[in-house]
Amino acid sequence: MASHIFGPVPSRRLGLSLGIDLVPFKTCTLDCIYCELGKTASPVNQRAEYVTFAELEQEINSFFAADSAARKIDYITLSGSGEPTLNTALPQVIEQLRRLTKTPIALLTNGTLFSDPAVRREVLDLDLILPSLDVVSEELFHTLNRPAAGLSSHQIISGLKALRREYSGQIWLEILLCQGINDNEEEIERLVQAAAAIRPDRVQLNTVVRPGALAQAQAVTQDFLKELRPRFGAGAEIIAPFKQSRQNDSAIEKTTETILATLKRRPCTAEDLKNALGLKPVEVVKILDLLLDKGEIKSLEHSGERYFQTND
Repeated sequence: MASHIFGPVPSRRLGLSLGIDLVPFKTCTLDCIYCELGKTASPVNQRAEYVTFAELEQEINSFFAADSAARKIDYITLSGSGEPTLNTALPQVIEQLRRLTKTPIALLTNGTLFSDPAVRREVLDLDLILPSLDVVSEELFHTLNRPAAGLSSHQIISGLKALRREYSGQIWLEILLCQGINDNEEEIERLVQAAAAIRPDRVQLNTVVRPGALAQAQAVTQDFLKELRPRFGAGAEIIAPFKQSRQNDSAIEKTTETILATLKRRPCTAEDLKNALGLKPVEVVKILDLLLDKGEIKSLEHSGERYFQTND
């Protein structure tokens, strides 16, 4: 049986996050060109019980019955390797977690399905929702996010505005900027206006950290983000690197050390590390991000593949 619980992993937005993956790998409504997990073969927008609640319930119960449940975590995050709101088991998972833990529960989502009133009702008991909105214009939506048939940026924005009216918890809206795509003045102004209409508690500006599904997904500069931040209001911030604390989880330290030791022996792709260490793709991505932020590793391209190696 595949494991759908992973981590804790270091999150630049949530500290130490225990992930619960509600869908199979790359089951998503979008095929974003910047996705660190690679290409979505066939984007979908039909909800189904992609992973059964019975399977998820068993894993959740086992985790919280074990000693590992006592580890320090900041959030339980419904996220992973696809779009979690696609799974119709979502409300049962939230209800089960509420019975077992007082740890805050967050939803990491691309925000594409909140135009559905049923999806909005299902997330009302969450502590934090982190949707994304990268573009407003339909042309750029198809260029950058490459959606499943039937989705539009107008529909997404309307759904996020409805979510804000109905949901009393925190909403942190992420806007990820790619150089030469959604960083022009016209699109920035559209995004400023859309964010003001959605009224999130925070706007979190981000850019490409690691190579995505397509090489054209390139980062904007930190100076550009700093100049942009005041336009999104007092609640806007730039997503900062993960900060390790004195309470850092020993499991993360051990996995990080193992990845570093592996990369010292030879350069590896993220796929190599996933297969060699038996980790989920998102775990590898998060720890590679942490090591890149700290300057302990670097990336290079060879024969169309992205490799990572230490800076020794």
